Amino acid sequence: MREVKRKFKKMLIRILIDALIIIFFLTIIIGWRAIMPPRMPVRIYPSDLGLPYEKVYFKNSDGKKLSGWLILSEKSSSIIICLHGYPANKSDILPVVSFLYPEFSLFLFDFRAHGESEGKITYFGLKEYLDVKAAIDFLKNDKRTKNLSIGIWGYSLGGAVGIIASSKYKEIKALVTDSAFANFPEMVTHYYKNFGPAKYIFSSLSKFLGKYILRADFALNSPEMYIDKIKCPILIIHSRQDDFVPFEHAGRLYEKAPQPKELMVREGVHTGLDAAYSEEYRNKVKNFFKKYLQPEPGSVKKEERDG
Repeated sequence: MREVKRKFKKMLIRILIDALIIIFFLTIIIGWRAIMPPRMPVRIYPSDLGLPYEKVYFKNSDGKKLSGWLILSEKSSSIIICLHGYPANKSDILPVVSFLYPEFSLFLFDFRAHGESEGKITYFGLKEYLDVKAAIDFLKNDKRTKNLSIGIWGYSLGGAVGIIASSKYKEIKALVTDSAFANFPEMVTHYYKNFGPAKYIFSSLSKFLGKYILRADFALNSPEMYIDKIKCPILIIHSRQDDFVPFEHAGRLYEKAPQPKELMVREGVHTGLDAAYSEEYRNKVKNFFKKYLQPEPGSVKKEERDG
């Protein structure tokens, strides 16, 4: 009987070790695929929507060449930098943000490791805010755009990056985020939700590998750590039915955001931007940018703009 118990105990230990080995290698495989996303093809160009544009290239501080579209409007005194989600590219959001033209000029570009930009690894916001800085520098160094007021519209990862960038760069005068996460480590755990209780093991190991293999502390790219430092007005948009980024993330971001701030609850799941085609959505976003980027004289008090 004692021998049977001993063998049973050894078998359980072996099963546990094998399970940990499987989890370890699964985490590496899943994590590696996550930080090196597949390149999604550019499916649509501004010209397909009747928009005039110029294809431009510029480099970030890491020396990576980024690909962008400059859509200039002669009647606008401001420009919106539009930030795509993960894993996507500038063409995915083009049909969504095209309604902002011609009231606003538009600047769309691919984050590092996405679309037509250089880079192999995505950092989920930890470095992508530097790509936004490179876009700002490009606009400020171009004689056609150097005097334009700059706004940010960002979706999902782009919204999170927009928050981080807006907390650092005073050139950004208005920010709209749609479906942004508040805390990235929480998103890692949520990503493994289909693994049940094992999701905590997967997420903990993912954070460990990120810190000691990529030398990236993903706890530092949580927008809720930065949003209270933003000096510009912010509009937070999120769906209560979001199946990827829970709505509570928007609530926490809104709570921590300084004034002036607005919250819009839209319909639909995270992976679809159909709600962005609604008249309500378009009017809300357009009026927000008009209010803070193209205000009528005396319509926005200085103290309100400065928060």
